[in-house]
Amino acid sequence: MLSQWFLVGAGRCGLQLARAMTAAGIGIVGIQVRSPRGHARVRRILPGVPAFGPGEVLPAAPGILLAVPDSVIPSCAKALAPRLRRTTSIALHTSGLVPGIALAPLAGRGCRVGSFHPLVSFPTATGTVVPLAGVVAAVEGDAGAVREAGALARALGMRPIRLSATAKPRYHAAAALAANMTHTLVAVARAQFVQVGMPPRLAARALRPLVTGSVEAALSARGFEMLTGPVARGDVAVVRSHLQALPGRVATAYSAVALLAIAGLAEQGLISKKQAQELGLALTSQA
Repeated sequence: MLSQWFLVGAGRCGLQLARAMTAAGIGIVGIQVRSPRGHARVRRILPGVPAFGPGEVLPAAPGILLAVPDSVIPSCAKALAPRLRRTTSIALHTSGLVPGIALAPLAGRGCRVGSFHPLVSFPTATGTVVPLAGVVAAVEGDAGAVREAGALARALGMRPIRLSATAKPRYHAAAALAANMTHTLVAVARAQFVQVGMPPRLAARALRPLVTGSVEAALSARGFEMLTGPVARGDVAVVRSHLQALPGRVATAYSAVALLAIAGLAEQGLISKKQAQELGLALTSQA
């Protein structure tokens, strides 16, 4: 495994990874930042780790890890290429969507290129270090880069899983569906509790056991057999009352998710064909 890395990006992902790598004894020779604020953040969170501006000479490091937004990966790689040291042989980025070949300018400088995507949320850069033990790291790219990405994952206590470049969009969409859309639905549900008079903090506390229990059940189940609620019971009258009570866009989201549930329940034989048809009609005839 490479003993030293240079990181590009001092956002949530970059700093969380840098903190985890430091704790695991992996050397960080520096972090590239975009602004004086980034310099200050690195000094505060990772004292002793030097921060570099976009135009400064890069330090010598066997590996470089780009933790930057997907849209700027190609341009960032292009800007880094002329500054790359001969000692750098591996270049990775942290996108779960963009293929490793987006680092082609660095490949042109002799690097093996790929991607290393931690399948976990980094809500903040400066808060508690996000535990990475047992977290999946999706790795992709050429053979040398995949090998080093896997070694980095294992050094952090993560589980590397190799993906093809063509599989990444579906993988990333599924991750967003599970994490980002769940977050959105919970936030919307909490807002509905507030609308009926529940204080915001109480609304969050009230939802916690319901949401965490549901997520745990979903992760434990083979499919939809542990789903609860009116859709799982085939209760058309309750579904109709929900749609009537919810505001327009929220009702639309409810319908979209419920239709996915109906399809899964019917496929597993957990509701009858008649129940599925009646529920589908209730959900699609609310215009």
